[in-house]
Amino acid sequence: MPDVVLFFASNADTMIATKALKDHGVSAKMIPKPATVAASANLALSIEGSLESKALTALTAANVALGGVVK
Repeated sequence: MPDVVLFFASNADTMIATKALKDHGVSAKMIPKPATVAASANLALSIEGSLESKALTALTAANVALGGVVK
């Protein structure tokens, strides 16, 4: 399954999300924000597409606001 890109409101949120995902067993790679994404943060997270549901659950549990998802 292709990778999914998660983006957030700030770089700090992106870093907090990285830890939250790691704590829930979801491996995430920090990448530059895609040019097509309108967000103030310049960092995003790339995860394996099959882990999207688990990642969203982890972010909700950690109270990290997701800016959006690019598939």
